[in-house]
Amino acid sequence: MDTKDFLVEEYRTLRREIASTKMRLFMIVALGSIAVPLLTYLAEMPDSQFVGPVLPFVVLVLTILFVADEQALMRCGRFIRERIEPHFESGTEWEKWLEEKSDLRVMDRCLFGCFIITFFVFYFVSSGMAIEKLWTGDKVGIGNESIAIIGAVAYAVGALWMGFTVIQHWRSSTSTSGPE
Repeated sequence: MDTKDFLVEEYRTLRREIASTKMRLFMIVALGSIAVPLLTYLAEMPDSQFVGPVLPFVVLVLTILFVADEQALMRCGRFIRERIEPHFESGTEWEKWLEEKSDLRVMDRCLFGCFIITFFVFYFVSSGMAIEKLWTGDKVGIGNESIAIIGAVAYAVGALWMGFTVIQHWRSSTSTSGPE
């Protein structure tokens, strides 16, 4: 197998990886759209002690999965643009063409931004609900206020960590150009 054949096969493999990553992204958004409201409803049930406090972490995990897959998608595109397309310069290279037309990446930034905004709304609402449930719950032993404060600190750490992660990875999650 010569170099060109290898690069073509590598390109095909990366395009398949991109397609499966896009499917995973869709599934994460669909799962989040169904699971978070359902878990929120279950958290408000009178006998529910654990769903509410765990819900913010479910939202956090879904967001981590989304950002990680978005990063994987862009890494594949960056590799195609930097390592494969230069060997076949014919004026029709997809990633190079796409990056030269920044208006075509607007939807990528909007989708990523909308998901992150929705995450923070769900995260803060579910954290508030969880703290309230922890504060007013019927727990025996440790005081409810102590558990609620510990929960609030854990939720604050999760929000800060995710905020820093989004800021750090914004560019590489919405573009295949520039430093990763």
